[in-house]
Amino acid sequence: MKIRKLFILVTAVMLCLASVGPASAAAKKTPKPAERSIKVLYNARQIASDVQPEIKNDVVFVPFRAVANTLGAQLDVTPDWKTITFTRGDRKVTITIGSKTAYVNGQKKELLVAPYATKGRTMVPTRFVSEQLGETVEWDAVSRYVWIGNKDVPMQEEVGEKRSFDEFLPMYGKRLDLIHQYNFQEDDVYVFSHQKLPIRLVGELTDTVIYSVWEDVQDGIPVIKVHYKGKHFGLYFLTDSNYPRYRTNVEAWRVKNPDGSFVGSFPLQDEWDEIWHGIKGWDKFDYSDIRYIGFTMDPYNMPLLKYN
Repeated sequence: MKIRKLFILVTAVMLCLASVGPASAAAKKTPKPAERSIKVLYNARQIASDVQPEIKNDVVFVPFRAVANTLGAQLDVTPDWKTITFTRGDRKVTITIGSKTAYVNGQKKELLVAPYATKGRTMVPTRFVSEQLGETVEWDAVSRYVWIGNKDVPMQEEVGEKRSFDEFLPMYGKRLDLIHQYNFQEDDVYVFSHQKLPIRLVGELTDTVIYSVWEDVQDGIPVIKVHYKGKHFGLYFLTDSNYPRYRTNVEAWRVKNPDGSFVGSFPLQDEWDEIWHGIKGWDKFDYSDIRYIGFTMDPYNMPLLKYN
């Protein structure tokens, strides 16, 4: 009898552990989201532009004024708006719409792809112009970032909005145990947006960089993916209801990148929302239902990403 009880207990534990894995994470399949947009960063801050960066033949293009304003370069544009000269210190770069020939301090250079005009904006090759003006440039294929300059990711105190944790309490409702479970001890929380990424989250027990967060599909299951570096963590979705949905970083799906960073996958839908917490329609939960994503870092750091 004791052996039978022990077997039942072990089986139950194994089923509970399996619930956080990909096999039971969700039943509803979602089409793969469209390709994520490219972001250009200068000194680890996203560059704002009214026209999104574009990629042509593996070359990333941005509006010429966005580059000039960000790098502090002076502009000289011909009356027909076809030829643009960037000047920064003793460096001068001249490019022409439709031409693969550029000039750097009077010396001829060949471009891989010619500059072009779209949506009323002149698009220029980001790497070429930035490097010729004296900046280092690096492509991040995981987050789809073009890093220009340094990679000193800002702290949450620099770019996050400090708000009272009390205003979010109604969203926790019956799951205040999430706060108690992690012994959250702060009265305030930092809230940040996608436009503020990447961001460095530092607390008593963690020093983690969140590079990017996006929607994707893993083994046919809709997930939230997070590109990060540092301590592994769980997260939860805050909605307009009073029941946040906690998700673990599924280890079987976790990918380690050559630079030591990770991509963690967190299931959007989980049948254990209903099994454990009585939430009906767990398989109807959608990305549009998410208001904030909370990161369970440590007792002094549970930041929130504003999602919708």
